[in-house]
Amino acid sequence: MNFAMVINVYIDTDKNMINVFDHPTGLESFEDDNTLVNTIKSVNELKVDDEDNLKIYIFAIGTNEDTTKDSIIRDKVAGVMNTCRFPNSIYTNTDINNYRINTQNEFFSVKGYPEIRTLGFMIPYLLDEDIIIQIDDDELLRKDYMVYIKEVLNDNEDKYIFTAPYEKNGTIRIKTEDKLKSWKKFSSMDNDIIRLTKDDNIKETLFGFGGNMIVRKDFAGKMFYPEDVPRGEDFSLLLASRLIYANGNEKADIHKEDKMFKAYFLTDKAVTIIHEPPVEAKADFLFYLEKNLKRFIMEWNMFTNQKAINREELKDLSDYMSEMIGYDDMAKKVNEIIDEVNDLNEFNLEDVEKLRSRLLDYINHYKELDRFTLFKARQHHYINSINELKKNKEFVNKLLNN
Repeated sequence: MNFAMVINVYIDTDKNMINVFDHPTGLESFEDDNTLVNTIKSVNELKVDDEDNLKIYIFAIGTNEDTTKDSIIRDKVAGVMNTCRFPNSIYTNTDINNYRINTQNEFFSVKGYPEIRTLGFMIPYLLDEDIIIQIDDDELLRKDYMVYIKEVLNDNEDKYIFTAPYEKNGTIRIKTEDKLKSWKKFSSMDNDIIRLTKDDNIKETLFGFGGNMIVRKDFAGKMFYPEDVPRGEDFSLLLASRLIYANGNEKADIHKEDKMFKAYFLTDKAVTIIHEPPVEAKADFLFYLEKNLKRFIMEWNMFTNQKAINREELKDLSDYMSEMIGYDDMAKKVNEIIDEVNDLNEFNLEDVEKLRSRLLDYINHYKELDRFTLFKARQHHYINSINELKKNKEFVNKLLNN
């Protein structure tokens, strides 16, 4: 098998500017602060069968779509990748922008998390990799990771997408306490982890992590990460994929209950990655809350504009997603959450009310849209565009020789 391992590295090119990423590594302090070096050390220790090939794809992304520091970024990342025992390629914002210009394909984008994750589907797919593994640059892999994945893939040829746990501070459980009774983000995630790991069986899932995802190339050629979500792109992908499974997509010639779009959760320790983020994304709670609620407003819109899965079925698939988007009236839920934030007396009242206003405006904006119908149209476009790219041998050779 030909395996592609995609690692995203986010690099802050201007510490004075706000950016969309949770904890990018500062460019000036990259040598001292980067976590990629430890990830690559763990990659170097992977057991890979002699008949298999593993190539590492690094997306070295400067914040705010900045291209002015890309030569420096490439040199710094290459300094780490020179220690990697596997062949590897590095892609910067400049590379992706050039691909977009040369092909007129707008899916070549570094706008945010989902767009960058989609690049990690597109490029390995175009280069005929059989299996795509997506991880992040703050993760460690166990030595038997590849051996176990290959075994699962061979034993489950009818399954196309897998995800597996994060281990942090010695546990896969989500131990963070909910700050709000009205927003049970962490306890509902933990409920899913408990359910999914109660035994060793592979289980259907809507719960998973983009930093530990394994897909077959056929899936990567037909599915992309829903665009524009500010964070949580992994759950966004899993939800969209399940909705396509349940509803089909006539525009893209995808029939209902096409097994390709069902995701599965693996529990074995060999495939459980060790997550070592440098900082917690939720340090600024109001900022964290806003990004998450905007993300869930978008997913709520997608869910409510399809008919094949009801709220009870959503809860059976994921307590977490049910808690976050399983409501008739999202504005009512947002008001309940913001009211409780005010009751905490921890934040400036004016700031909280401005947040309420922004979120309600966001809901009203998405009420005018049907994200599920829009997604199906984009999926059709994605499939056609990537198939056209596949025919462009000159461009594929350019990717190959990057």
